[in-house]
Amino acid sequence: MKTIYRASIFTFNKNATLQSLLGHKVDNLFSDSKDYTFLRDGAVVVENGLITEVNDFHKINIGENDKLIDYSGKLIMPGLIDTHMHTTQTKAVGAYGEKLLEWLDGYIFPSEASFNSSSLAHKEFEILFKELFKSGTTTICGYAPSAYDGTDIVFEIAQKYNMRVILGNTIMTQGNKEIITDAQTSMKISEKLCNKWHNRGRASYALTPRFALSCDDETLNLCKEFMQSHKDVYVQTHLSENLNEIKDTLAMYPNATDYLNVYENYSLITDKTILGHCIHLSDSEWNRIKDQGVVIASCPISNNFLGSGHFDYKTAIEKDIKLTLATDWAAGNTLSMLRVMDDAYKAALLNSYKLETLVRLFSSTLGSAKALGLDDKIGSLEKGKEADFIVINTDNNSLLKYRLETAHNLQDYLFSIISLGDDRLIDATYIYGDKVY
Repeated sequence: MKTIYRASIFTFNKNATLQSLLGHKVDNLFSDSKDYTFLRDGAVVVENGLITEVNDFHKINIGENDKLIDYSGKLIMPGLIDTHMHTTQTKAVGAYGEKLLEWLDGYIFPSEASFNSSSLAHKEFEILFKELFKSGTTTICGYAPSAYDGTDIVFEIAQKYNMRVILGNTIMTQGNKEIITDAQTSMKISEKLCNKWHNRGRASYALTPRFALSCDDETLNLCKEFMQSHKDVYVQTHLSENLNEIKDTLAMYPNATDYLNVYENYSLITDKTILGHCIHLSDSEWNRIKDQGVVIASCPISNNFLGSGHFDYKTAIEKDIKLTLATDWAAGNTLSMLRVMDDAYKAALLNSYKLETLVRLFSSTLGSAKALGLDDKIGSLEKGKEADFIVINTDNNSLLKYRLETAHNLQDYLFSIISLGDDRLIDATYIYGDKVY
């Protein structure tokens, strides 16, 4: 038996790239191009968690045993992908603003210490996942607790919902004494979690040294050894988020020519490395990030909240960097990727650059999937892909509903949804064909 979901459908097509979307102009609302498909009255057909067809509704063959779910008047899109967030910070969201290092010491590290309690971890992670689904997010790259048990619980909850995740225990051997572990213990935890969860179901493991300041030479050398024996594992960490962070990092690692070189010296920069923020980069760092195929997770809301600076979207796009967008929950004080896309536009304008609508949406769906090497599985609504999708109801926001009465083309329509949208627009979220919200 298959299930047919009827609605308007928007999706990028498999050959779309960030560069091919630049300067894209359309004169009407419902139109197709080589890069995307937009169907006025379409359908997504799902069977056993996979998409088997996307087409105009009237072209779909509906058998007597098939199930029709009618979302007419609503919009189905691919599920949203958040490439940088902290699973342990929900209790501290909205903590009074400080700069990065002070905020971590004052609020985040004490909060993360509470994850030594399994009961609290279960409670907080359930809240987090439900809020993610409410916001339309179907894939995350997440920093999990430092301890084995806490990270194991995050993986278990993700598995319960069959959610595609890239997760890793946050490695800290320097800093707050309540959450640090010694280097050898950290790597034993990493090895155990990787062996249990990597490529199990829809889960992937990411080696997760928090940032250079939270690790010492022994730790990063052990990370290097780990990656030499686990070449298909992701690496996620932070880079150049805050000017004081950069200064302190270079003082701690005097042999490095710049911040990126700290990680390069330990062979942690590959095409499976996801670097959060990357606000204050030198020309050399930009070029090496491009040459090594690194993924950048830009976090505009978090950057604003902590006053860290504005990411250079113009340079990232001109250099054709693997650009993705992310919340950086909970310094990013929303889980809505629609709000992230909106803030990215504003941050780019502050640098006198217009970040186009299709580029922002691409960098939160298929663009992120391509950057992560998962575009054969997620990121768009195409035959054979996993059925991760969301249902948007623009009527849930009366101002948006009114604004869309005069939306004159596709970009205007999508721009308005992003500018005025948030979790209120999400009527339903499906993960691997199952409704989770």
